[in-house]
Amino acid sequence: MQTTHSMASRIFDENSALRTILEGTAPATGGRFFDALVANLAKVLDTHSAWVTEYLEESRQLRALAYWADGQLSRDFLIDIADTPCEAVILQSGMVHYPDRLIRLFPSNPDLKAIRAVSYLGAPLLDRDGRVIGNLAVLDTRPMPEDPRARTIFQIFAARASAELQRLQAETQRREIEEKYRRIIQATDEGFLLMNREFVVTDTNQAFCRMVGCSREAVVGRTPLRFVDEDYRQFLMMNREDLFTGDLTELESSLTTLSGRRIPVLIHGNRLRDARGAVLSYMLFLTDLSLQKRSLSLAAEVQKSLLPQEAPRIEGLDVASKTLSCDEIGGDYFDFLLDRQCPQDAFSIVVGDVTGHGVDAALLMATARAFLRMRASQCGVGAQIVTEMNRHLAHDVTDSGRFMTLSFIRFDPADRCLHWVRAGHPPALVYDPAADLFRELRGKGLPLGVDGHYRYEEYVDAGVKPGHIIAIGTDGVWEASDRQRNTYGIERFCEVIRRHAGLSAQAILEAVFSDIKAFTRGVRQEDDITLVVATVGESRKAGPDYMI
Repeated sequence: MQTTHSMASRIFDENSALRTILEGTAPATGGRFFDALVANLAKVLDTHSAWVTEYLEESRQLRALAYWADGQLSRDFLIDIADTPCEAVILQSGMVHYPDRLIRLFPSNPDLKAIRAVSYLGAPLLDRDGRVIGNLAVLDTRPMPEDPRARTIFQIFAARASAELQRLQAETQRREIEEKYRRIIQATDEGFLLMNREFVVTDTNQAFCRMVGCSREAVVGRTPLRFVDEDYRQFLMMNREDLFTGDLTELESSLTTLSGRRIPVLIHGNRLRDARGAVLSYMLFLTDLSLQKRSLSLAAEVQKSLLPQEAPRIEGLDVASKTLSCDEIGGDYFDFLLDRQCPQDAFSIVVGDVTGHGVDAALLMATARAFLRMRASQCGVGAQIVTEMNRHLAHDVTDSGRFMTLSFIRFDPADRCLHWVRAGHPPALVYDPAADLFRELRGKGLPLGVDGHYRYEEYVDAGVKPGHIIAIGTDGVWEASDRQRNTYGIERFCEVIRRHAGLSAQAILEAVFSDIKAFTRGVRQEDDITLVVATVGESRKAGPDYMI
């Protein structure tokens, strides 16, 4: 006859039982926690076996996290819940107790027969939403009468096991997500860098290593600044804090490989934050722009060939010019015109600015240049030339929303008169060093392409003398900004001209560009910059040595 031991006779002291299980599981986490839990639970309840499992809903199986039976520990095997005591626990989402005659209740279960199981007590492991994620159970070869203390112990440790299982599942999910994105990052053709606040690389991918010709070990743990040019290195250091707190997300730069080859790249940056929103590190994705840049470089060469290649030799006038595109190709334009077949026989300076920059602006600039040169070769006063140029251009840009500003200035070295037409362009400046005065060449005029029927006016300034300086620029000069978004401004521009008034036109030009670079240090150029400087000197009657 089988002896019946009530749970009360097994648990002499509830507090002592709880202490035994707590002390056995307290220092452990993960798999070791589950091992300690089932071993101590079986010991305290004096049962044949104990286990904790994870429920696999799709296959309706339990995966053993830890199984203790007859002093032996095992894990990671699967059990179908059909026709088992655990099935009721899963379906009812509650504690299930079979105190006796277990095999009679589940006669087709061979595992219960193999160990001659008699009794069972099981509790579900529930997540925060009340969904069953596993179970905790004990099985014995003796009857197991009802005992509230056993239920209390079970509820306490089922909750603890549930919390640990949820933690492990979240950790596994996090690792899987990390591994998923790591594989994506490793498989992408874009270079990837993860940096800490000291600009030390903590992770990278094979694409970046191929770009720079280094092994991963040669990149991780070191700063990537050795792979960038001096301008970008300076930019990074000056904008160091903004990388982690501001909105710097996209810019172009170049990498220098170990072999010394320069690779143009587009850099997308983003911040990696913790759960509280604090910035942990900075991510960079780098796209190799070599193929695109080759095409743009060819376009840039074509565009450059459309601009004057050297300063004109004009008696009584020293001229210097420079354009700096923010992209490979831009929408700024300058030109020098002279046709000795025309009665005026004067030298003209033209500076224009197409809305926007890049390929579209460059194409419109080339179209405008063709119109202007074609019309200028047919002679006529400046107002006629610009009016007819506008009529042609307006027809081409209809409905595009694009337009072009233009400053057309004609200089007669013999009588030192300036004749100009202004088509929405910033007024040219004339500086008189003797009087220390600047005056603007103002006048009415819509930008080209806005109204094809608009008639432009010509203005005259007969007060130009030797020593005077004429400056014609695009708005990219005075709208250049520093890190605080302060603009360079017309006042600072004038001050540079004032300080260098006694120098050549080329020296004045270079002084302005150097000052703009110093002012905008650490900031990417956002617009094309073009400037023409002419200093007036003594002249003789002979005409200028320059033609279209």
